[in-house]
Amino acid sequence: MNYYYKSLIAFSITSIVFSANANTESSFSELEQAKTRINQPFEEKVADFHQYVNQYLDEYEAWRSQYNEALDKQRTELIGQWGSGEVSDQTKSVEYTDNNTVKKVIDYENNTATISVLLDADAVTESTPTIVQQGLTVDGQILNLTQASVSLVQVNYSLQQEKQEKSFIIKQIELQMKELDIQADRLIQSATGIPESFIFERAHKQKQILLAEGKVRLKHITDLYDSKREELGIETVALLPMVSDSKPTTALQTEQTQVSDKQTTKQAELRNNATDKPTVTLATEQAPVVNKQTTSQVERHDKASQAVAEIVVPAAVIKPAAQKKIVSYTVKLPNKSLNLRANQYHPLATAESKKWGIDEAVIMAIMHSESSFRPDAKSHVPAFGLMQVVPVSAGHDVNKHIRNIDAPMRAEELYVPPLNVETGVAYLHILNDKYLKAITDPQSRLYCMIAAYNTGAGNVARAFNENRTTNIRKAAEVINKMPPDQVYQHLLKQLPYDETKNYLKKVNQRIALYQ
Repeated sequence: MNYYYKSLIAFSITSIVFSANANTESSFSELEQAKTRINQPFEEKVADFHQYVNQYLDEYEAWRSQYNEALDKQRTELIGQWGSGEVSDQTKSVEYTDNNTVKKVIDYENNTATISVLLDADAVTESTPTIVQQGLTVDGQILNLTQASVSLVQVNYSLQQEKQEKSFIIKQIELQMKELDIQADRLIQSATGIPESFIFERAHKQKQILLAEGKVRLKHITDLYDSKREELGIETVALLPMVSDSKPTTALQTEQTQVSDKQTTKQAELRNNATDKPTVTLATEQAPVVNKQTTSQVERHDKASQAVAEIVVPAAVIKPAAQKKIVSYTVKLPNKSLNLRANQYHPLATAESKKWGIDEAVIMAIMHSESSFRPDAKSHVPAFGLMQVVPVSAGHDVNKHIRNIDAPMRAEELYVPPLNVETGVAYLHILNDKYLKAITDPQSRLYCMIAAYNTGAGNVARAFNENRTTNIRKAAEVINKMPPDQVYQHLLKQLPYDETKNYLKKVNQRIALYQ
């Protein structure tokens, strides 16, 4: 019995039960409505179910847009004060106090703690601020900042800083596009009866919306930095238009994050000698070469690789301005800090490993890479908690297949460590024993499972299928002809997102830490 009919019957029964105490006329009316739904023509049932799925996804996407708007508003305010919009993510905690004039950053990935103080340009910096003298508490330990490494910089509205802020947006767009791929995979693998063409078309449209929004967001960053440079009297020099001859190799590329060393050198030379403004192009998912058998859905998916926008930005700053300055105090976190956090959640990994048959070293390596063992971690997808579960994809998958609840999880649930780890490991189980079960070699399947946890089984399949389709069974035929090492190297070369390639390497290297 397909999903639609299950949902329809459940709805009909629910209608009958809850109307038991209503008047007779109302009860008969609801029975007639249920009967009408059951006797609907098949085409109408399909259309209704499509509408239901659309409405469900629309709600999530509206929420995502609101999240992006709130995030952009916060970062705009921070850039106005600090020159950068640094905010918390899954491996970094950023807290602002004292009217946003003090910033505390705990970087769990690089194992550092920093307190930064925003000062007027003419403020005296010889004395140590009281907040620094008080120290910083991390994982229950008080860090002494009086011996910290100290740096002093001006608030930075340079071209380079502007590019960094744009890179944040571009990376977030890439992650959210990847999440659309995962959602599409989930709908296809769940055998809901929805045509793949409908699923791919919808994902494609949503990617186009993300990219269009990204164009506006990037333009806002350009305007913001332009206005701050004008306000502070920072002069700029225009550059000649510049066309890159490099070929894109990743799903989403930027002028800063993906440019080659050779191009960087040329850009630096042009900044010193040119007279016009540069034209910078934001590229998106690369359109792969497809054969004649490629479906129109795949072609539409890959058209998301076209350039989004051309953003004209001003040249490098050549004249300093009387702007505020930032004094920062940085110390290393204690060596045992990571171990303390890991040990706290190791029992959860052990328990879920036994329940789902997933190696606990793999679970720990994923938890380490996803959140640095922080139960309150939140990314900008957004994903939540120790194993960075997205409520509407992995969370919904586990609810449906494991808990028999056809609904997404709530964010507050995913901040509960036992529930988060159970969900993350159960999703690994679904990937390993359901979506990727056609891969026969356990080590090859492990590599694919790690990548799929980050990017979805469909994108793993796309890395192996010549026509770039998301059919995992066809991909398994290719994978099963390769030794595990070749599978690993192929993933690192062909996965559609650089972020997933780095994730696979990171997790694979960290497994040994927990064996």
